Amino acid sequence: MGQHRGAQGTRGVSKGPLIAVGTVVVLVLAVLGWFQLRDRISDQGTQAAETCVEGPAVLEVTADPDIAAQIQTLADRYTQTTPVVRDHCITVTVTTTPSQAVVDALAASGGQQWPGPGPAPALWIPQSTQSIARLGGQTGLIDGQPKSVASSPVLLAAPVMLAEALAGPKIGWQDLPRLQSDPNALQGLGLAGWGPLRLAMPTGLGSDPSALAAEAVAAAVSGAGAGPVTEEQAASAPVGAALGSLALGSAAAFPSAPDNPATTADALAALAAQPDPKAGAVHAVAVTEQQLYAAEPDTNALTAYLPAGATPVADHPAAIIATGWVDEARRGAAAEFADYLRRPEQAPVLRDAGFRVDGKSPSAVGAVPFTPIDTPLQPAAWPVPDTLSRALANPAVPFRTTVLMDISGSMSNVEGDGTRLTNTAAALTGQLNRTPDHSDLGLWVYSRNLDGARAYRTAVPTGPLADTVGGGTRRQAIVSTLDSLTPATATSTYASVEAAYADAVQGFDPNRPNSVLLITDGPNDDTSISSRQLLASIGDATVDGKPVRIDVITIGENSDADTLRALAEQTGGSLTAVGSSQGPELGAAIGEALR
Repeated sequence: MGQHRGAQGTRGVSKGPLIAVGTVVVLVLAVLGWFQLRDRISDQGTQAAETCVEGPAVLEVTADPDIAAQIQTLADRYTQTTPVVRDHCITVTVTTTPSQAVVDALAASGGQQWPGPGPAPALWIPQSTQSIARLGGQTGLIDGQPKSVASSPVLLAAPVMLAEALAGPKIGWQDLPRLQSDPNALQGLGLAGWGPLRLAMPTGLGSDPSALAAEAVAAAVSGAGAGPVTEEQAASAPVGAALGSLALGSAAAFPSAPDNPATTADALAALAAQPDPKAGAVHAVAVTEQQLYAAEPDTNALTAYLPAGATPVADHPAAIIATGWVDEARRGAAAEFADYLRRPEQAPVLRDAGFRVDGKSPSAVGAVPFTPIDTPLQPAAWPVPDTLSRALANPAVPFRTTVLMDISGSMSNVEGDGTRLTNTAAALTGQLNRTPDHSDLGLWVYSRNLDGARAYRTAVPTGPLADTVGGGTRRQAIVSTLDSLTPATATSTYASVEAAYADAVQGFDPNRPNSVLLITDGPNDDTSISSRQLLASIGDATVDGKPVRIDVITIGENSDADTLRALAEQTGGSLTAVGSSQGPELGAAIGEALR
């Protein structure tokens, strides 16, 4: 028979399950505690960042005048978002400075200490990539590849009548130099009495559109197409001549220096203020579309003409400065602000001011017709922008000059990478490439018995550079001759100068400066003519009303220097002594003489 537990025998509870449950509870509490601790730490980090544990920091932005107001508006909007970068609370300030002034300052600083103007920037927004290209000789000043914030094509601001006349035959960039130099160019387009194009191309600070237009002309003239223009193309004779014609025509429109517009804005204002476009001193100005847009309604009598060919674009890149005065916090802030500027929600501020954003037209263009850009011109690399700007800022004035060049035995002396003769030929060729077609130039060479008993030879007769000589142009003939020269023997300077001077007086052109340019590296070896006889002979050959100056360039030591200086001073010329044919000194002296 079965038995039941008595009162003295109770059932016990197993300890194993209780321990397991307790362990689970402890683990759950530990996990919950860990998450709470992590969140608290995260919250503390966020709160620390939001309270700027590293303190406030100012992001200095420098922008070109044409876009600075809009960048300031967007900077204020960005600052209101209380941005924090690397535990710094960021405030953005914007300084307005012409792009070229920033280029000069960055180049001068070498990345070490900002020389001004204004505060040292961490972010720079120039008018175009061309400004950044000018820093190509200074490596490491820009961080990464700058991206465009807004763009605006370069075109011509012109009276409506002129714009319509240019549009008929689809005038292109390559046509502008011809229209600028031909005194009756616009009559051929149906504008009787207008004269030449009179395109203003100012070169002062704030004249970036002139430089961009010059690059478009260079691309069209050299056959570079959509670019980029190469260094060889920029230094070529056709490009130099084309830019020289544009610059001289621009200067002719404003013959008085105080009245010559120094900036694009000045030139545009002068154009708009003229009551009679036909009789105006200037007929057109190279501007950005946005500048013409922003000038309305004051320029409501003007419109835009976009020349045929690849179009230069002011692309306003945001460039982060990588220099000693930009720390990591400001560099990060510059990158973040640059991204902010390119967000779609910021585009209306820029488009309302006349800029294009992502290819879209300005909000309202008024008298400025919006033209889609089929072929933008690819920006050229350094040193092309500097080469083109020099040609535009320092054009060779049309002149009539006979170059009398010493090719005696001493010109075979080696200096640097070449001889005196090859270095001189290269320097002359370089200046020739910047000389306008309507200048008259000739080349004589001399030594001893080069042409029978004569010490000199007329290598290329003096005349217009564009004229045909021996199957090519006179310009080509001179360059070819310079390339083929070889040193001869002794030096017969005095007799050669007498002959070249008499020829120059006989061929005198009253409409331009007339001169003989003597380049020599040694004293006269021919004792048949004394220095006194030379000076008297030149005096006898001088004709009233036909001034021909003699400019002299001596290379190295020259015991004839006193006689040659007296010769130059007697004719209203000058003597320049250069220590060596190697380097820029000789080229600069030749450029100064051919003015």
